[in-house]
Amino acid sequence: MEKRNIELRELLIEELKKYKKSGAKDYIKLDIDKEILQDILFEYEYDSIAIPNNLWKLLDLSNVSFDGIDVSYLDFTGSKGVVIDPQKVCGKCLRGTKLADVEIKGTFDDVIVSETDFTGSKGAVIDPQKVSGKNLRETKLANVVIKGTFDGVKVSKTDFTGSMGAVIDPQKIRCKSLFETKLSGVEIKGSFDGVYIRNADFTGSKGAVIDPQKVEAKDLYETKLTDVEIKGTFDGVSVWKTDFTGSKGAVIDPQKVSSKNLRGTKLADVEIKGSFDNVRVSGTDFTGSKGAVIDPQKVYDKNLDETKLVDVEIKDLFDDDLKKAIVKSFQKHLK
Repeated sequence: MEKRNIELRELLIEELKKYKKSGAKDYIKLDIDKEILQDILFEYEYDSIAIPNNLWKLLDLSNVSFDGIDVSYLDFTGSKGVVIDPQKVCGKCLRGTKLADVEIKGTFDDVIVSETDFTGSKGAVIDPQKVSGKNLRETKLANVVIKGTFDGVKVSKTDFTGSMGAVIDPQKIRCKSLFETKLSGVEIKGSFDGVYIRNADFTGSKGAVIDPQKVEAKDLYETKLTDVEIKGTFDGVSVWKTDFTGSKGAVIDPQKVSSKNLRGTKLADVEIKGSFDNVRVSGTDFTGSKGAVIDPQKVYDKNLDETKLVDVEIKDLFDDDLKKAIVKSFQKHLK
């Protein structure tokens, strides 16, 4: 029986290679017994697909079951007819799986979905409380309907873009960490006091109100604050490479931010109140900011490399000295 399966598998691989080389686009549906097809496609000793990845996607897999098969880190993009029950795959593990073009039929209770990419999938409904380890770290939740809370759930590096129904209280997530999390489509209910939001992207979120003084470590490095309302000062706050575009209420004194460092920061929608003397502004984008007045002679290291000075008033120290000299010349004769 095993010898037959190997021979049929080798034949199938050769035919698929020829078909791929021909440039034909139609998917092939094999008109053979389902059990025999399963034996040809899968190596059950290792619970894996026995056909090379660039070939099995040429098949119409609507009559194929992935029950008991290890699909972790498989990429289904471009496949046809794949239906997966998360409860029945090997080890209930979808870690690293790309589920584009897959129809989901079944729950995710106790299923491993960290690093899973649901983009382009259909039918996925997830209760964050019931996935394995309450772990959604690095998961891309596009096309997923969320039904449940995120209390105690790991969501660092999670991408909510394209998901539906996510409501998050930052105080209740695992470790209070939103590190590198993309919060598009998420409704925020709760404060960010003590929450780690470095590298987080709030674009497309709803209800986020942040006091920079109260976030963990006063750290907003590379954070995208689009759709965020700011309530509080930036004294001692790290805003290096922070993107304020589309935020509301940010007022910054460059002298008081952490290390006087605004390098690479996008200051659109920010009101500036204070000087830039000895402040790092290389690569800073002032487009859309308000109130910035810069003396190029006084910024840190006199460095304006790659700085976008749109909406900035340039104060020319040399011209000021000339004006003072002229006035002083007259004052000597008026005594």
